[in-house]
Amino acid sequence: MAANWLDGYYEALKFFYWEPQHIGRNKHVASPVINLEKVMKHLRGMAVTLNHNINQFLLLAPIALRVRLFYEFFTRTFDSEFEMHGLGVDTDFVSGNSVQPDFLFVSSGDVISIEMKTKAKSNIDQVLKYALLGLAVEIKLGSPRRHHLGFLGMRDFSKQWKERFTSPAELRVALDKADMSMFLKNKGLTFVAQQQRFEVIVAELEVSFLSYRDFAELLKSESPQPSDMSPAAEVYRNLISG
Repeated sequence: MAANWLDGYYEALKFFYWEPQHIGRNKHVASPVINLEKVMKHLRGMAVTLNHNINQFLLLAPIALRVRLFYEFFTRTFDSEFEMHGLGVDTDFVSGNSVQPDFLFVSSGDVISIEMKTKAKSNIDQVLKYALLGLAVEIKLGSPRRHHLGFLGMRDFSKQWKERFTSPAELRVALDKADMSMFLKNKGLTFVAQQQRFEVIVAELEVSFLSYRDFAELLKSESPQPSDMSPAAEVYRNLISG
């Protein structure tokens, strides 16, 4: 089978397995992962490497793909242009290290966070942390926005939660009962002073879910037809095939 760009990512990881001295590290001789085959199996099963892969994909994919992805999550088209933020989210928006989103997109009118789930479960506290990140964005940028949180995970909505919420509506009932004052305690005076706005963000936060299977189907539907031999189509096919 021909190699693709995703294989290139794992080949780079193999290099640093054999020569960790280039990043100032030595091999951990006591590690249970003791050979390359086990290392690669472990890396391909990690949520963090999946996050790296999808992050790189979204950075390279056309803006139209993001538009379709957002539509799949929230069943509407967003008109404004979004900026995708990376690992510097906490520095960019001084969120008090409340949450490190897998993906954060900010426009002049909306904030969209996407949380990937594989094995770990989410809970009410994590949703509130996303709302707090939304508040941090508003404080930094100086204007209110609409806030959206999408979960990308396996099977169905209920499998993402410790509490086994069966729908966003059931999650909403639990959010309405949450103690906002207690949550904001120790989060910093800036956020405490904005409790009223924080409560509005929580009340209006739109939460949705998309399965990895549906995401894969979306990608398949985006692939250009084989008859399209333009350079742009060829690159996009290569990107999606990975």
